[in-house]
Amino acid sequence: MNGPEITIVNWLLAASPVVFLVAAIVWLSWSVPRVGAGACVLALALALLAFGAEPRHAAIAAGKGISLSLFVLTIVWTSVYLYNVLDRLKAIDSIGRSMAALAGDGLAQALIIGWGFSSFIQGITGFGVPVAVAAPLLIMLGFSPARAAAMALVGHGWAVTFGSMASSYYTIQLVTGIEGEVIAPHMALLFAPVIVASGALVAHIQGGAAAVGRSLPLVVVVGSIMAGAMYALALLGAPQIASTVPGILGMVSLALLARTPLLLPAPRVAVTGAPEDDEDSESEEPSRLMPLLLALLPYLLLVTLSVISQIGPVMEAVSGLRLAADYPGFTTGQGFVVDPADNYAPISLLNHPAPLIVMSTLASVVAYAVTGWWRSGVARESVRLTYRQSRSSTMSVTTMVVMAVVMADTGMTVLLAKGIANVSGPLFPLVSPFIGLLGSFMSGSNTNSNVMFGLLQMETARALGIGEVTISSIQSIGASVGSSMAPAKVLVAAAVVGLGGQERSIFRGVIPYIIALVLLAGLEAMVVIHLLPGLSR
Repeated sequence: MNGPEITIVNWLLAASPVVFLVAAIVWLSWSVPRVGAGACVLALALALLAFGAEPRHAAIAAGKGISLSLFVLTIVWTSVYLYNVLDRLKAIDSIGRSMAALAGDGLAQALIIGWGFSSFIQGITGFGVPVAVAAPLLIMLGFSPARAAAMALVGHGWAVTFGSMASSYYTIQLVTGIEGEVIAPHMALLFAPVIVASGALVAHIQGGAAAVGRSLPLVVVVGSIMAGAMYALALLGAPQIASTVPGILGMVSLALLARTPLLLPAPRVAVTGAPEDDEDSESEEPSRLMPLLLALLPYLLLVTLSVISQIGPVMEAVSGLRLAADYPGFTTGQGFVVDPADNYAPISLLNHPAPLIVMSTLASVVAYAVTGWWRSGVARESVRLTYRQSRSSTMSVTTMVVMAVVMADTGMTVLLAKGIANVSGPLFPLVSPFIGLLGSFMSGSNTNSNVMFGLLQMETARALGIGEVTISSIQSIGASVGSSMAPAKVLVAAAVVGLGGQERSIFRGVIPYIIALVLLAGLEAMVVIHLLPGLSR
């Protein structure tokens, strides 16, 4: 016996936690933490009553879920705190305004802020913050509220997986057990068409097909630069900055190349993004804005430390400095075997983003104090704000991770995967990113989607005998892009652009673009797996 028997009843029971998640969020409008807790309890009950787990087995699985949660949440907490510190000091405003000031063309401004800057912000934090920061800047530059929200939502979706210091990437990597040096470069390669397409869609939101035609050479060149940087950093073992650095390069490249023939001149009758009184809005309180280089200091330090952490002697010197737990293996009453897990989800001193973020933050605070930009009370304000922002996500991530590990360690995930494989067959690669989209739409989180469906997708690929790494990557790509149409993010967008209560208009504007990007990922998976099997892994 090698696990639960595949029957209709067993499959429906195994699917019930996922069905509960969908129903409670979409139809009952429950909060994500409440849904996560309910799904976790349901998964534990099913493990004990229907899938042969003993209380000890459930406790081990729950412990592993908590360890995995801490690995991800420490990244979330520290990255959000750093962002809040910089936001209190107006460093984020300085970065955005400096980039926008480099381009006078409305389409160039839309790309710099809606595509480049929002992606950079996603690289360092999450939770809808890129939309909350970028959309008001776009309105300041003269764009309508609905259009500003749509550009920020669509423009940053590609950066979510490797964003928030790669918390979503680390989740899919840990959940699937695929080595980082294998999945990170492969995923980055698959992201390339999505990155370029995201820029083209932001241009379309700004000015329709004419804007796409004007900017296509520029978008292709800049998108290639961003995609190349993501791939290089993933290859070098620095996924935690594989959205941040491309975001910076994207902003700089757009600002420099927007004044070249790569961006065709606008027709004289075209409406640009910048209002006639733009000079007044850009010059508002310029003396209070932090210098750009100083504003970028924490991220420059983070990039430097991330590179240093990959040097062989440094990695060896700190290899033993880590926090991790060992978990025993077991066999359930239905014969499902779980191997022992040693050093599970380790938090290493220099190979985990959280310690690097802490070091960068502390060094930057010292620099700000020395240069006179530090303000008393910022540290305390940022702690309170980070707690409020992260409290809900902390609860939902923890409960959903525990649910996912319990399902995986009692055979439910494998059972679900085999059923999906039997039904979808060769079309599964096309379906795969939409499963990721479903998870992020339900939970508002790429991380949660990877937790819920990452192992399910890999096991389905294994059952079909197709590329496990490719499908695992496509899961996260679909979830990354799909998170932009999650209700939580749309609510944030509506609130910051003054469209509270009119969220449906933003949904209508965003959904076609997101579906197009997810479909692109699915078609890409179909081509790689069925037509270019040499590229599939």
